[in-house]
Amino acid sequence: MRIGLLRCDDIFTDLRPEYGGYHQLFTNLFATADANVTTTADGIVEPLEFVDVPVYLGTFPSAPDDYDAWLITGSARGVYEDEPWIRSLLDLVRDLDAARAPTLGVCFGHQAIAQALGGRVERVDTWGIGNRPARITRRESWMTPGHDEVGIFYCHHDQVLDLPTGGRVVATADHCPVAALAVGDHMLGVQAHPEFDPHYADVLYRGRYTGTHPEALLDDALSTLDDPLHRIDVATWMLRFIRGC
Repeated sequence: MRIGLLRCDDIFTDLRPEYGGYHQLFTNLFATADANVTTTADGIVEPLEFVDVPVYLGTFPSAPDDYDAWLITGSARGVYEDEPWIRSLLDLVRDLDAARAPTLGVCFGHQAIAQALGGRVERVDTWGIGNRPARITRRESWMTPGHDEVGIFYCHHDQVLDLPTGGRVVATADHCPVAALAVGDHMLGVQAHPEFDPHYADVLYRGRYTGTHPEALLDDALSTLDDPLHRIDVATWMLRFIRGC
């Protein structure tokens, strides 16, 4: 299975020497989830491969079927911003939806799915940082292994406030009512960052929020670094979703 990685930014500068970029992060995440191979309906085993498509630099695919599935990454930008590449990305999301192309969205990508398909995304007063529990509100077949609640790292100030047309909430968090959403059986958005491990979150939070935000906000986020984390299970859910499992 070849997954087009619709890359909407680059990772924090201080993390690049160790983590490379989004391509390496997601490749490693899904490999760790023991999902680096997939089996088709014919029983043919094929490797899982992410292909970098840097949309924030103006590079876009030619058609929704260029790859077997898609993943839209996070970004420091807002999906409501009037930028040519963001407008083009939202158009692409609508094309992917029309084609029922298997699509995942992470943070900004989650918000792009909502914004493109008739939902509403805005900046809110509440910051979402730290390892926060999300409660499953709708049990679906792809949620294996099963959990009622999953701990996962967040890093956002925008939120989905209104669902896209045909969307449903599948997880909610105290700070973020739409922590995960699905559209049909082909689009899944997750507000959190399953690609963040505790060390990544530690470096990112200290680098971005020290001296620029209330100290209590950073201290609270750092206090969650060792809380139960389910990022590998969430990655497994995401892969099961795009496989149609």
